[in-house]
Amino acid sequence: MGIRLYDSAWVVVEGLEQPLQVRKDPRNPAAFTVGDHQYDIDGRPIKNLDLVPRITAIHSLQSAREAGLRIHYDGNADPAI
Repeated sequence: MGIRLYDSAWVVVEGLEQPLQVRKDPRNPAAFTVGDHQYDIDGRPIKNLDLVPRITAIHSLQSAREAGLRIHYDGNADPAI
């Protein structure tokens, strides 16, 4: 796949138009939360493998900037702002 997740990265998820931001799970050091699902560092689903959408791409810092995506560290912030 060639994807390595990190906290605050922006990813493209299969079936969604808008990118989602990655969050490190504070309770599980091996897990990253993307939307309502959890993935490992390589972007593979951790649970419910058949029900979890695939991560198809990760934005570079430059492509995220060009797409107008900003890093938000506040989990309650609206990433579209």
